Amino acid sequence: MLINNFKNSDYEISKFGLGTVQFGLDYGFTKRKTQDEVDDILKTAVDNELTLIDTAREYGDSEDKIGCFMENYKNNFVVATKLRLIEDLNNLNYSKIKFDVYSSVDESLEKLKLNKIPILQLHQTIEEIYKNEDFWDVINQLKEDNLIDLFGVSVYELPETEFIMENHGNSVDFFQIPYNIFDRRFDDIQEQLDENNIGLVSRSTFLKGIIPCEIDDVPKGLEEIKPFKEELQRLADECDVSVPELASVFVYYNNFINSTILGVDSPEELESNIKSIDRFDKNLLKNIDFDSLRINDDYLIDPRKWDNF
Repeated sequence: MLINNFKNSDYEISKFGLGTVQFGLDYGFTKRKTQDEVDDILKTAVDNELTLIDTAREYGDSEDKIGCFMENYKNNFVVATKLRLIEDLNNLNYSKIKFDVYSSVDESLEKLKLNKIPILQLHQTIEEIYKNEDFWDVINQLKEDNLIDLFGVSVYELPETEFIMENHGNSVDFFQIPYNIFDRRFDDIQEQLDENNIGLVSRSTFLKGIIPCEIDDVPKGLEEIKPFKEELQRLADECDVSVPELASVFVYYNNFINSTILGVDSPEELESNIKSIDRFDKNLLKNIDFDSLRINDDYLIDPRKWDNF
């Protein structure tokens, strides 16, 4: 497993990170995991040198299950969790924000059985919060109080990312972004991110299942994505790999991406994802025109905009 640290950190961040919403909640077709099932997945992660674990206060009892595992098994996990959603966005002042943020952090520390959160993230990227100076004062205070090491923001679009980078770049260590073989929007600000010493964690490797699905199964309303899927299939055939494997290695070997979050349903699925990387000849990537797969239509690459499905 490749390691690619954030520039502001000595943490050993694996190039694949484990998403854990399914540990604490039913998620799509995936049912909430028992503690034994979580233990089996996390043991497999340890065995394969996967270190980054991505969770959240909002993921049911995911933090509890991760904390239980870490208390009983030797591991080198770097845990990233997310703040609980802030309710009542009216009249957000320093006292209210500090109470909500510190309460969320205290709960995460207790459940994860940690003295400090390695990575804390904001998953509520709305203007009332990320444009509020008091919020950033609270985040900086968390670092001064030695309750967190790194802070990241989960973003969806370039404008919000650029605003945060330009106004609060000194407080942000990384952005978590949607990024995949079709969605390449964030390539356009790589130079700015590098100049500001800000890392990247990616999600949505398979674009909510659209990338690996059969072309005939593309939902009505997304027909314009079919030519890109046909080209992707052609390139995968040339490399003698499956479409999901090519989509995975594209992100895995991207030098700008520190880590890619993948959710899995079983230890076998996790091992399969890792083995598909191990057997791929990355030299093949030099001969692939990935730019031909870039989609610039926001509707096709942003699931929040999809209608009726």
